[in-house]
Amino acid sequence: MKIEKGLRSWLAAALVLLGTVLLVGAGCSAAQVAERPADPAALDMAARNFHKNMRWARWEEASQQVHEAAREGFLGRYEELGDDYRVVELALRKVEFSEDGFEATLEVEQEWYELPDTTVRQERFVERWVSEKGVWWMRERITREAFRAREREERDAPGTADPTRDEAPSLDERTPEASPSDEGLPTEPQE
Repeated sequence: MKIEKGLRSWLAAALVLLGTVLLVGAGCSAAQVAERPADPAALDMAARNFHKNMRWARWEEASQQVHEAAREGFLGRYEELGDDYRVVELALRKVEFSEDGFEATLEVEQEWYELPDTTVRQERFVERWVSEKGVWWMRERITREAFRAREREERDAPGTADPTRDEAPSLDERTPEASPSDEGLPTEPQE
């Protein structure tokens, strides 16, 4: 009887320990899944879909890859450009991931024209993509020149160690070369 009671106590303690280990293990693995960034291959697919839709002027479809905080501005920008704006080619030139893997910066070369002028222009854009809940979203798209100017400003600003953007990012920043007369109708794409 004493052996049976001791065995039962030992078995109960072992089950409690096993249950605790399983619960903690399940909680940790769930936390790891929730905190894991999306697969880089998924970024490649999302960026390809976005660029393909941009190439064929399917702005609504392209906006499905744009983060909800920036989607309205993105669509408004292409409504403003109208049917005269045409993307000829988009080519991915560079991809850099953040240390934690939740952000990626893409450099894209874009060729475009705006009717009635059929001169094809070429410009480099920097796109910032973020991974949220395993899905990649394009959060910001600006010219490389505007991106570099902002980096210089942030680097040179006194007292800024690690600047962050709390507001919804602009998809419509003008290049430094834009003249005041170009205010109403930009001469180059400003996503």
